[in-house]
Amino acid sequence: MAKEHVERDYAVVGSWEDTNITLTVLEQYIPRFFRGAKLMYEMHNNKITNRNKNKRKPFVEPEVKEMIRKNFTNEYDFYYFCKQRLYKQYLALNLKELEKQGLLN
Repeated sequence: MAKEHVERDYAVVGSWEDTNITLTVLEQYIPRFFRGAKLMYEMHNNKITNRNKNKRKPFVEPEVKEMIRKNFTNEYDFYYFCKQRLYKQYLALNLKELEKQGLLN
């Protein structure tokens, strides 16, 4: 159901993990709100810090990590679905640009 909602209701779903790809797709798909977003991010990137970084990260047993992976299979599936969708949108933009340049028949 979540995948259907993404496909129906959201032009772009990105992630900070792939910031440049996300901002590129947002700029092209929703230029009214995101024109220049990538440039602004690059200009201010040095001021952005990860406030959620845990400097005292405890050790987690591999068995515990595996148990969590098994319990979050739907969440992982949804995450990779959104990531794949973003990459397809990015690839479509690149193919469109290659066509404009006459490099693609």
